[in-house]
Amino acid sequence: MTADSAPGEWQQADTHECALNPALHGWETFDFAPVDLPLLRARLQGVPAFSVHAPLPTPPDYPGSPVTSYLLDPDPAKRVASLSMLRQTIELAAAWHARYVVVHFGGLHSNGLSPQEVSTLAEEAARKLNGWAEACRMPVHIEYAAYNRSFASPEELVALVRRYPYLHICLDVGHLRVGAEILGMDEWRAARLLAPHTRSMHLWTTRGQEDVSRYHHVPVHPSLGPGDGWIDIPGMLELVLAHQPECGIVFEAHGLYNSDPEWQQVGMDWVRTLVQADGTTARGYPEAP
Repeated sequence: MTADSAPGEWQQADTHECALNPALHGWETFDFAPVDLPLLRARLQGVPAFSVHAPLPTPPDYPGSPVTSYLLDPDPAKRVASLSMLRQTIELAAAWHARYVVVHFGGLHSNGLSPQEVSTLAEEAARKLNGWAEACRMPVHIEYAAYNRSFASPEELVALVRRYPYLHICLDVGHLRVGAEILGMDEWRAARLLAPHTRSMHLWTTRGQEDVSRYHHVPVHPSLGPGDGWIDIPGMLELVLAHQPECGIVFEAHGLYNSDPEWQQVGMDWVRTLVQADGTTARGYPEAP
């Protein structure tokens, strides 16, 4: 889902997502080519604030999809590529005065590495990220995901960020739902562990992995409630905002489930009504007719 952005305006829209995801603070950028940075910079000067989802820009020689992190990958060259991209992103975000940077961390697998080796790589990556973040005064939010079974538990991520003052958590509620399915864990127990360290959220909804395969990220909407198996968006907001009233709220969705912009706007407006000035939320969904 993008805001006020026509794909044709970006030179590399055919090979990059060029996403300006709507946020309560303005926009969040994702996956722009180096050639599109001047236009992106000009567009961002017209919004109250923005955050950056790494990469920015996406390096032309990056060894895979821009959504994939290789920080815990068994291939040293891929790890170096991820670290180089993240350093560049943090430094550019600071130069452009972004609110914060969101990064993927665990990636897809650490095949062939021992638990101790994965732990060492995670610590080294976190130390470097925190060092760059501190030098640039740019908070870094690590997005929770469970796709790499070697670094999947909420406890592991919480323990990591607690050791580094510039590292926090981005709670992507859809990835949390999928992670709960993958690990067979209680979604709300995991959310309660992550919430005190969460400084930003990605909002979309799903009933599980089958929905993700079919629709990718479904936009949040008051008609899609937990009674029908969808994520409890008001509940997640209430939990996180109780700990962090200034939490960044980003809408990260696609139009495969419903491509109607007006329908999607209803969902975003609904979230705005849930998030009150004092950071609390009004629980509930519309009553069925």
